[in-house]
Amino acid sequence: MVDKYGIDESHWLGKMWDLREHWVPAYWRDTFTAGMTSSQRSESINSFFDGYVNQNTSLVEFLSQYDKALVERRKAESEEDFKSKNTIAKLKTTSPLERKAGEFYTKKMFTIFQDEMMGNFTLWKDKLGKNGNVVEYSVGIRTDDKKKYVRVLFDSSNDATATCECAKFEREGILCRHVIHVMDRKQLPTIPTRYLLKRWSIDARYRAGGTTSVTQGDTSGVNGLKRWCLMSTWQQLIEKVE
Repeated sequence: MVDKYGIDESHWLGKMWDLREHWVPAYWRDTFTAGMTSSQRSESINSFFDGYVNQNTSLVEFLSQYDKALVERRKAESEEDFKSKNTIAKLKTTSPLERKAGEFYTKKMFTIFQDEMMGNFTLWKDKLGKNGNVVEYSVGIRTDDKKKYVRVLFDSSNDATATCECAKFEREGILCRHVIHVMDRKQLPTIPTRYLLKRWSIDARYRAGGTTSVTQGDTSGVNGLKRWCLMSTWQQLIEKVE
């Protein structure tokens, strides 16, 4: 609209356009994007084809190269799955929250969680009020002006729930350091299940039709390595059938 109607900075719409980086994020704050931006998505696609196709690649060559790129991507994913399922997460604290995250998340997602976990130690919370089981806190970096603090609502009833003004969980699907700070100080024994999204779990790739290919309670004597190999083969068969 600014370009079409030649609106300059003196018009309120022109001013709003110049300030868009301040107000646009507010509309996407609680929209789930898995932490991705439109530019990241484009970069991801470009990196997927990097080394396989270029502007001179013909359509016939593209189809062949696409298959090669796909095979390499699946191979890389299988290797990451193997690492996630057969290595023990290196914990940096004694918090049961970090221990649960290490057992549940893939290596990549655990790294992200661990950054938030470590970041929570720089925070401070002030209790603002209480309404029944719901307590409101103001949480932020200790040395910051408290005007920069964010509000966290913590409900201790049943399976504990918490919401943060920064809306990181709603937007990226992983707990923010502000909520972790409150949960850790409340000495929760584990991360509530509602905050553990299956898409980030170690077993996510091997779920089909809502079930897991090998149950956690399997007592058949199959060790972790053999089970992982069976899972990988099963997944490849499913992909071929699809």
